[in-house]
Amino acid sequence: MSSGITGLPEAKAQDFRRGVSVPKSRLILGSTWKMGLTASEIVKKLNLEAHPEGGFYVETFRDDSVQLSTWQLPPEYKVDRAVSSSIYFLLPSGCVSRLHRIPCAETWHHYMGDPITIVELNEKDGSVKFTCLGPDLSENEVPQYTVGPNIWFGSFPTKDYKLSRDGEFESVAARDSERNYTLVGCTCAPAFQYQDFHLAQPSHLLPLFPLFAPLITALTFPH
Repeated sequence: MSSGITGLPEAKAQDFRRGVSVPKSRLILGSTWKMGLTASEIVKKLNLEAHPEGGFYVETFRDDSVQLSTWQLPPEYKVDRAVSSSIYFLLPSGCVSRLHRIPCAETWHHYMGDPITIVELNEKDGSVKFTCLGPDLSENEVPQYTVGPNIWFGSFPTKDYKLSRDGEFESVAARDSERNYTLVGCTCAPAFQYQDFHLAQPSHLLPLFPLFAPLITALTFPH
C-alpha cells in the first residue's frame, strides 16, 4: 500500500508520522513536498469546501470557552463571537484569494506546498505591502505572518505572477493546479464571523491605489 510520502516504504512513512527521525536523503522534497497528493485529494481528505474569496477551506477549531459580546468589542464587530477560530485554507495554482477585510487580526501558517504572496492595502496610510509566506527562509519567505485588523488583504500563488514595485502585475505560464498548490492555516482572534466579512469592490479600491490597478483587478470580482 502506498505511504503517500514519495520514496519511503510504508513502515518508514509510519515512523515519519510518529516523529521518528528519517534520514534527509530518504526524503524527496519539492514545490508540493512530493507528498503524492493532488489538490483534489487534499480537498477530499480535509473535507474542504469552496471559499467565497477563492480557494478551499474548512473550519478546524472555534474556542467557545470564552465568548465576547459586541459591547466588549470595537464597533466593526457586528455580532457576538468566540475568542478565536482556525481554518485550513488551500490555494491551488490558478486561483487567488480575493481582497477582503475583517475586523480581527488573522495569522497565516504555511503547512505545505508552494509559497504564496499576501497583499495588504491599508486605506489609513495608503501603503501597499507584500509578504511571501513559505518554507524557504533563504528566499526571504516566512512560515508565519499576521495581517492586522481592518486592512484589505488577499493572496496569490507567488509563482503564478510577475510582480514589480511600480505596479506591474502579470500572470506567467499556467501550471498544473492539481500538483501546484499551497496549504496554510489561518487563525483569527477574536473569532471570524461572516457578518463582518467584506469583499473588496474594485470601484472602491482603484481610486485609492491607482498604481496597483492590475493587481486590484486580478484580486477582486468585477463590480
